[in-house]
Amino acid sequence: MNSEKTLSIVIIAKDTKDLLKDLLDSIREDGSLEPFLNDIVVVDNGSKDGTDAMVRQDFPAIKVLHNEENKGFAASANAGFRSVAGDFVLFLNSDTLLMEGEVLKMLQYMRETSDVGICGPQLIYPDMRPQRSSAAIPSILPEIVPAAILEVIFSRKYPGKPKAGKDTPLPGGRGEAVMAPREVDSLIGAAIMVRRSAMEKAGGFDERFFFFLEETDLCMKIRNAGFRVLCMPGAKVVHLQGKTVRKNWVKGRMEYNISMYKFIGKHHSRAYYRCFQSVRVLKVAAFLVLATVLPFLLLGSRTRRTYTYYRSLIKWHWDGCPDDAGLRVRPPG
Repeated sequence: MNSEKTLSIVIIAKDTKDLLKDLLDSIREDGSLEPFLNDIVVVDNGSKDGTDAMVRQDFPAIKVLHNEENKGFAASANAGFRSVAGDFVLFLNSDTLLMEGEVLKMLQYMRETSDVGICGPQLIYPDMRPQRSSAAIPSILPEIVPAAILEVIFSRKYPGKPKAGKDTPLPGGRGEAVMAPREVDSLIGAAIMVRRSAMEKAGGFDERFFFFLEETDLCMKIRNAGFRVLCMPGAKVVHLQGKTVRKNWVKGRMEYNISMYKFIGKHHSRAYYRCFQSVRVLKVAAFLVLATVLPFLLLGSRTRRTYTYYRSLIKWHWDGCPDDAGLRVRPPG
C-alpha cells in the first residue's frame, strides 16, 4: 500500500440506492481525498432496490459486500473493516454527503495526533444548520434528571475542553477561527473515522448491537484501550438525518430500546439494569395514563405517534423484551 494511501471508506446501506449514489458521487467529487484514498467498500444489507447493481455499474472500482439478509450495522461494519486496508477507516451511513476538503481535515488531524483513536465531524443538515454530533453515555440519571440540569453538572467533565461557542484555531490551520476538536463521551455513528490500531485493540464493534449504540460502545472500548474520543466541529459532513429510519419510526424507537437495554446490561450490574428498566416502565406508564385521562393531549400528531410507540413499548416489556420487536426481520415460522 502506498504510504500516502492511508484512508479507507466503509459504507453501510440497505434499500437506499438513490441516497447511496449521491454519497458516492460526493466522494468522487472530493478531489482533496484522492491522494490519500486507498479503497472503498459498500456493505449492502440485503437490499431489494438494486443497490448492489447500481454500485457495480456506476462505480466499478468500489467493492461491494452483499449480505443476503440485514445483519445490522455492527456486524456489517466489522465485515467492511476487515475488507479494507487503510490505516484510518471512515465509516459512513448511506444518508450522508461529503463536502470538499472537510474529511481531509479529520484525516490530517488524526495522522498528526497519535493518541486520537476515533474522531467525528460536525454533522449538518443540507441547509448548513448543525446537528447533534456527540452523545452522552446512557445511564439512569438522564431518565430521572432533566437533560439541561445534567449539562450544567457535567459541563467540565473533560479538562481543557473548550466552552460552547468559544472559537479557537485548529492546529495547522490557515488562520481561520474554527472550533477546536473536543473530547466527548460518544459520537453519532453517521460519520466516524477510526484509527485501525485503535479499532483492532478495542476488538471492533460489538455485534450484539443490531442498530443504535454500537458506536457508543465502541467509543468506550477505544477510550479504555488508551485512546481519545474527539468531535471535530471544524470538519463538516451533511447528514440527511432520519431518512433511513423515519419510514419505520416506531420500529426504530423499539430497536433503540433493545440496544439500550443491552448496553445497560453490558456495562452495569443486574440490580442497576432492573432499576433502570423500572424507571423507564414507570415513565411510559405515567404518560399513557395521563393521555387516557386527558385525551385532548392526543390532538397533536406527534403526541399520537408517541402514544402508539409507548403502547408498543409496554407490550414489549410484557413480552419479555424480545430482540425481534424492532427493525430486524423475524425469521419465518
